[in-house]
Amino acid sequence: QDYRLGIGITYIEMNVGNVKEVDRRGFDLTTPYRIFSFSADSEQEKEEWVEAMRQSIAEALSNSEVAERIWAVESNRFCADCGSPKPDWASINLCVVICKRCAGEHRGLGPGITKVRSLKMDRKVWTEELIQLFHHIGNAVANRFWAANVPPSEAIAPSSSSQERRRFLIAKYREGKYRRYHPLFGNQEELDRALCAAVTTSDLAETQALLFCGAAVTCATGDPQCPTPLALAEKSGQRLQMEFLLHNKTSETPRLELGGSEEKPYSVPLPSVTHNGFLYKTPSMAKPVGERKGQEG
Repeated sequence: QDYRLGIGITYIEMNVGNVKEVDRRGFDLTTPYRIFSFSADSEQEKEEWVEAMRQSIAEALSNSEVAERIWAVESNRFCADCGSPKPDWASINLCVVICKRCAGEHRGLGPGITKVRSLKMDRKVWTEELIQLFHHIGNAVANRFWAANVPPSEAIAPSSSSQERRRFLIAKYREGKYRRYHPLFGNQEELDRALCAAVTTSDLAETQALLFCGAAVTCATGDPQCPTPLALAEKSGQRLQMEFLLHNKTSETPRLELGGSEEKPYSVPLPSVTHNGFLYKTPSMAKPVGERKGQEG
């Protein structure tokens, strides 16, 4: 038994793996090449081995391996903001991979907007859950929300100046100028209710849209056993939802700051009101009196 466990540790040191508890004394180690199944002599011994393996997994996530795993998703191989190849920085709350030049401008937005970390230097932050989050969201899914309505004249490129990057990133993330607005935008109660439903599913894109269109990450659920969305996600076994919520506990909702205009947020088309099995009330309930007619269809 110890010999087989030793082999398992060796595999962890050579390749990133994942440990899953099966029952009171059993657990599996999944590596890129094979799955090891183990049964300990006692529950306590199992817990000790699982902890040792998870620690080895964390240590095995070397700097270059984190970057390579993030880049395994094609859209993550190019900066989410300017398109530069092999970006080795990331915003861990927005779940976007960015280049060094854009990372510098991200930092200027403040941690309430974007939390910048290196793929190669900030090794401790890159847990297995966070890496998986970048596989499920990452640049493609994130930009379908954040960059849904970018005019070609306002987009930036790898050759863009620092001033152009700063202008674009302020508009994109602080003001949310290019966002795909959620149908419930403007109705706090319904946004919070929809968030409580979304975090019990695997629909991370829906959670992203709700949070960055105004849903409160710490809103009351009405369930004394699970008073917050984080508790609901934990109860439902949605570990990636938990990870996303934790990294956005202090995130600010983007707000347009263009002359105090109240009409700008409604200038973009609304998506369908049906999301992942939940049928919301019509978008008209979310708009202020006197604003545009619903754009269903």
